[in-house]
Formats: sequence, structure tokens, C-alpha cells
Amino acid sequence: MAETSIPLTLAQAGATDPAPEAFMPAMIAGFDWAATPLGPIDTWSAIRRRTVQLICRSDIAIATMWGPEGILIYNDACAALLGRHHPGSLGQPAAQANPRMKRFIRDILARVHAGETVVLHDYSLVSDRGDSPEQIWLSLSYTPILDADGRIDGVHAALTETTNQVREREEVETALRQSMKMEAIGQLTGGISHDFNNLLTGILGNLDMLATRIEQGDHASAMSYLDGARSAASRAAGLTQRLLTFARRQALAPAAISVATLLDDLHELIDRTVGPAIEVQTLYPPDLRAGFCDRNQLENALLNLAINARDAMPEGGRLTIEASNATLVAPARGQTHTEGDYVRLTITDTGCGMSEDVKDRVFEPFFTTKPAGQGTGLGLSMVYGFIKQSGGHIELASEAGRGTKISLFIPCNQLSGATETSDAPAPAPDMRWDETSGLILVVDDEPGLRTLLADMLREQGFSVRMAADAEAALAILRAEPDIDLLIADIGLPGAMNGRQLALAARADRPELPLLFVTGLDETTSSGPPFDSAPTAMLRKPFSFGCLNTQVGLLLAHSRTATPPRSMG
Repeated sequence: MAETSIPLTLAQAGATDPAPEAFMPAMIAGFDWAATPLGPIDTWSAIRRRTVQLICRSDIAIATMWGPEGILIYNDACAALLGRHHPGSLGQPAAQANPRMKRFIRDILARVHAGETVVLHDYSLVSDRGDSPEQIWLSLSYTPILDADGRIDGVHAALTETTNQVREREEVETALRQSMKMEAIGQLTGGISHDFNNLLTGILGNLDMLATRIEQGDHASAMSYLDGARSAASRAAGLTQRLLTFARRQALAPAAISVATLLDDLHELIDRTVGPAIEVQTLYPPDLRAGFCDRNQLENALLNLAINARDAMPEGGRLTIEASNATLVAPARGQTHTEGDYVRLTITDTGCGMSEDVKDRVFEPFFTTKPAGQGTGLGLSMVYGFIKQSGGHIELASEAGRGTKISLFIPCNQLSGATETSDAPAPAPDMRWDETSGLILVVDDEPGLRTLLADMLREQGFSVRMAADAEAALAILRAEPDIDLLIADIGLPGAMNGRQLALAARADRPELPLLFVTGLDETTSSGPPFDSAPTAMLRKPFSFGCLNTQVGLLLAHSRTATPPRSMG
């Protein structure tokens, strides 16, 4: 049979006929190919027609892209992935079929027509196969299709969906990251409790001396003890906030971060964690670039590496964390990093080091050299996973008896001039209000704090009502409709918490300004939306001035219907 007489119609293929539900063979056979650069079917080469026959018989999603334009021909499984782009993509240049993929497809066509085979694992893209766009993951394989003379005639693309496997793996990795955090927090507890008791002793001691000086009438000396109590309380607040941030469960959220600021913020916590027998140094140059990764997970990684270093120096030693700018060149054979600019974080200890056998296995999950019950072996493996997931690189150098050096390369991308963003509001001037300026309802189950808040507000000229739970607060709100502001603790006891109280109050008075106060690490965005009127949050502990400023902002914004930014 002459080459041009080989049929495309699969009905003549005998035992290898496609399943009755296969629609693409008939659609391909009836398409006006004469209007495309490929020309009529009867002018196609035998290899091209045979290739199309074979992909239509496959249950795997396969597309072929023919000629330099990459004219698309695909099977039923691929049509399902294309969604709303099918059947419009058939016979079109592949780069025009899906605008989101234009640059990607052009790059693939160029590489494969140059003779390269391209294989991508778990490639993320947006699919339009459903009612709305959805993120999916595919393993992709692009290989050349050769004609009878050995020239590249097209590109064969096999697409295997891995969405379920990726999501299951992400769930496992999230659980492992949280497990690593909990292990680290267990290690932190002893040192932190010691320091926290020191801070509490400072607060109580300063308050006792304050009372003594007031009784003696020595008000000048009394102020110094008041300042000492405030300072100790502020340090304790910072310590608890770091622990809450560290323990928070969250997905990776990469962003531009100031690594220098992170090291400054983390130095005290690491110093207390490793203990007084170990000297801690943090070093960085003034021109250090911004990194691009999840700040919380980077803190997590550094804390775990610090704990490992501490355990390697039972008799004491020195731990150095040094940040520097670095540029990696194209990787040599056997390496997997990407060339480009990075921030290098090098963690060096003077501990016992590692043998060659340990170094070979140190990043394996659940591998540990610690005694049973003293470690899960997740620490270094999760650090490795986080760095790789962030597009970074990790290097290890260690020798038995001579310490260990671990270098984390955090990608910069085009962020060399970026600075870390902050949600902290700009300081506002102190505000005092007339006695007729407003009526505020304070809801908190802690009697001492409830009374203190009321006293602070009365000092500023406000009238105040108080309630210990949500039910009592709702009764007051309904009895006194002229209340101007609701201040509520989120963690209220009983059937309704602070958020539920706020929803119930807003159901009656949609314009009522709300100020949440909480000792937990949460934000208003983690609960129901409160966009209809001004809403803000203060995290305990907070100062008199901070409360005063936020109350003033809320009441001012309630007149303009512009929500203020949260504080604390």
C-alpha cells in the first residue's frame, strides 16, 4: 500500500479499535486540515498518521504538536484536561491554545526541536476543565517525533496527572513540619521557663519596691521601679509572641524577608535555648540581600539546627550563624541547585562532628543518632525539604571531632533591593477625649483585666459598661443602643466566644465598631469577615497608649466607614 493510502480512520484498525466513548478519532478525521499548515490528511506521512492512530487508542492523556508551529492533535484523555479549551484547540498552534501556557509551550517546542527530551515532574498549572479554574499537577514528558528521514516532525507530549499524590504528599509534609516544631518546642521549654521565671521575678520585685517607695513618699525613686517592671513585662511579651509564632501551623507562604532582621529577632531565643555554656554569634554584612522564602519556616529551621548544635556540644562551645551574599554557578554533574543569587546562612558549631556514615544519612527522615525518646530524626530532613521546596540549596561539611558546618542557600530571585514588609501601624499621637465622647462596652472573663481596661478608658473620659461573658454583653447592648464601641476578648467562656458575640452584635447593629483583644496568635482574617464596620485587634499584653490610640482610631473611622489597621 502506498504511503498516502494509509487510513487515519480507526474503524479500519480491527482489534485495536478505540472504545465506543472515544470521540477524538472521528473529530480528527472530520477536521478541515487543509486550512492548517499540515495540509489535508491524505498528504500526511505514514509516520504522522500512524502516530495519531496510536495516541487515540491510549488511555493516557497525550498531545502531539506538529511542525514548527506546533499544530495540536490530541486524544480523548487530553481533551478532558483541556476543559473549555477543547475542541477549540484542535488544529491550532499549541502556544495559542491556552494563553496561560504560551511562553511555556514556545520554550518546550524550541527545546524539543533542538533535539532535547524534556521531562517535568509534578508541574503545577491552572486547568479549566471544571466550572472554574483549578490548580492541578502533572508529570510531563516531551519527546521528538522523527519522520522517515530522521528529521524532527513534531513533539509527543504525555501528561500524567499527579494532583492527588502531590496533595497527599503536602499533607504529610505539613504534618511532619508541625511534628518537628513540636519536638523543638519541647526542647525550648526548659530554657524558656527559666528565663520567663526570671522576668516574672523582675516584674514582681519592681512592683514590690514601687509600693514601698510610694509608702515612703519617694516618688522619684518609684518611677525607676515602674520603668523596670514595664521593661521586664515587655521582654516577656516578646518571648511569648515568638513562641506563638514558632508553634503556629501554617502552609508555606514565601515572601521577601530581611534575613538580617530575622537574625536580630532570633538571637535572644537561640541564646536562651542553647544555654549559657554555649556562646552564640550572629553575623551579617550591612549590604545583605533580601531572601525569598517562608520566614516562619526559616526560623523553624534555624532553631532546629541550633538545637542539634547544642546537643553536639554537651560541654559547651561556640555556635555561629553567619549570613552573606552568595552566587551559585551552573551545577556540576550530580548537583541539583539552580544558578543565581542567594543569601547564604551558615550555621557552624564546635561540637563532636559527624562520621562519614552519619553524613551520608543525615538528611534521611527518622534517622537520628540520639538515644531513644530524645529525637524523632525529623529535624534535618525537614530542614532539607523546606530549603528544596523554597528553591534553595543546602550544603553540609563535618568531620568527627572537629564540628559541623551547614549552609542554607535562600533564593533571592530579583529581590536584591527588596525589604521585608510589616503590618505594624505607624505610631499615632496620644488622644484624650471629652467625658461625653462615648460609651464603651468591655467584655472579658478575667475580672482584674476587665476592671483595668475600664479604668484605662475612664481615665480618657469614656463611660464604660462591663460584662464577663457574651450573653451578658448582648443583654447590655440591647438595653443600651447608644453604646459606641464593643471591646471583646476572643476567648470568652460559655456558648459564645468573642467572634460569635461580634456576629450577634453586628446582626442588631451592623455599624458597631469592634475591638478584639486576645492572648492567642490569631488574626481577624481567620474567622468570619467583619467588613461592614471598623474592626481591629489588640494582642495581649498591650500598653495604655496602644489601647487609647486604637480606640480613638476606631471611633474616628466609624464616622468615615474606613476600617483602621490592626495593632499589637
